[in-house]
Amino acid sequence: MRVSFRVRLFVVASVIVGVALGAVLVVGWHRVLAFEVERLDDRLCMEARRLTSQPSLGGNMSRLQNDLMVKLRLGTADQLMLKFEPVAREDARPGSGTPGVGSPNWQADLALDGASWKPATGRPLPEVLNDRPERPLRPDRPERPDRPDRLPTNDRPEPPALEEAREPPPKGDCALASFDAQDRQWRAARFTATSGISLLAADLAATKSEMQAAFSQALKIVVPLAVVLTALGAWLISALTMRPVNRLRRAMTGVTQKALGARLPTLGEDREFAVLIDAYNNMLERLEASFQQASRFSSDAAHELKTPLTILQGHIEQALQRAKQPALQADLTVLLDEVARLSDITRKLLLLSQADAGYLALNRVPIDLTRMLDEMALDTTMMLSGQVFTCEIARDLAIQADAVLLRQLLNNLISNAVRYCLADGWIKLTAKALPHGVEVVISNATQAISAADRARFFDRFFRGDAAHNRSIEGSGLGLSLSREIALAHGGSLVLLDSAPTEVKLQLTL
Repeated sequence: MRVSFRVRLFVVASVIVGVALGAVLVVGWHRVLAFEVERLDDRLCMEARRLTSQPSLGGNMSRLQNDLMVKLRLGTADQLMLKFEPVAREDARPGSGTPGVGSPNWQADLALDGASWKPATGRPLPEVLNDRPERPLRPDRPERPDRPDRLPTNDRPEPPALEEAREPPPKGDCALASFDAQDRQWRAARFTATSGISLLAADLAATKSEMQAAFSQALKIVVPLAVVLTALGAWLISALTMRPVNRLRRAMTGVTQKALGARLPTLGEDREFAVLIDAYNNMLERLEASFQQASRFSSDAAHELKTPLTILQGHIEQALQRAKQPALQADLTVLLDEVARLSDITRKLLLLSQADAGYLALNRVPIDLTRMLDEMALDTTMMLSGQVFTCEIARDLAIQADAVLLRQLLNNLISNAVRYCLADGWIKLTAKALPHGVEVVISNATQAISAADRARFFDRFFRGDAAHNRSIEGSGLGLSLSREIALAHGGSLVLLDSAPTEVKLQLTL
């Protein structure tokens, strides 16, 4: 089964857009995941610095883990590992240093010195840790008026300064690295300060699972919408692409010998299609010139031959009347028959040239087709020599047609059926009314005709291999002229499918 170019273009466009969409989704997934990892790096560095500034929180490891899990968006405690290693001072007394802390799932044999640590290049860390914003005044609670028993604000004694009420952020460097442990991939931050080194690692599976959940929710909406938009876009592209091609196809389909002067405009067309339309117009111009030249040649040749053949026929008839010798009379009779045959060919060529040029004049009059066919059927019975002839002609068949041309058309069909019918064959003539006209079918038994000969049945001067000899009269123009007459009347003449030993012609008017 052949697939149309539009469907193939639609499929190709859909595949291209689908591949592009898939590539965008893959690239988008990696970019968003990279962005989330960068955000995780910032949070890891911030929390690692906070762990360095507040190592005493290690006394309540469960509370510290829960706080870090919330801030790092982790689901379970096994997705978090932390460790703080204090730096011992030379002047420190024994037992006075800050003890190190570590999460329960920190592996003792986990060595991160060999990891590829890289300095953090993200956003700068805030200068103050755990800095809470001031709480705004509630609009439903007005300010209290100054009470006389209270001193003005400027006269109040200032409270003693709280030493280290808010611990300044520790200075240090943060480095990031990735490593594999427990069959999982981790992202770690190492903050190095004067008080010690804090290590904080988060399982990347938590970040990926969160991203996958968000992507799954988004894809439920994006994918169906993308499929619909892709299909509409591909169909629109194919429709816009095929519009000039369809115009050219319709123009080519409508090309006949009567419409060779039509040209397609190139105004507003794309450059590629404009070149194609120009080539088509040039081809049509050459075809029109060749067709007009051939038509003029046939018409001129027929006109030029008509007069000398008429003169030749008159002289032969006069010579035949004066001839006394039987042999001379026989020769002149043969010459007269050949001249008559040439005159008939010339007349048919003239009618064909007029039909090709669209100038076949019709004198339409009401015709009783039933009566005309009855008369022809009666004449046909006189021409038979042993063949079986049957008729099925409906009554009251009437049409508007040129009486002379219609009679010539029917004569050609019936005479061909009689001429090429087998000696012991049959001929059948049927005529019936149609909703918008009439149908005449003439069939006869004949010698086997090949499919190649049937394809050339209406070619001019074609008579088939079995008819090349002079035993059967004809010029090979009768069926061509009959079809042109049918077309001029708005009808058709076709060769119906049948057995190789049968010819069935259908005339519709």
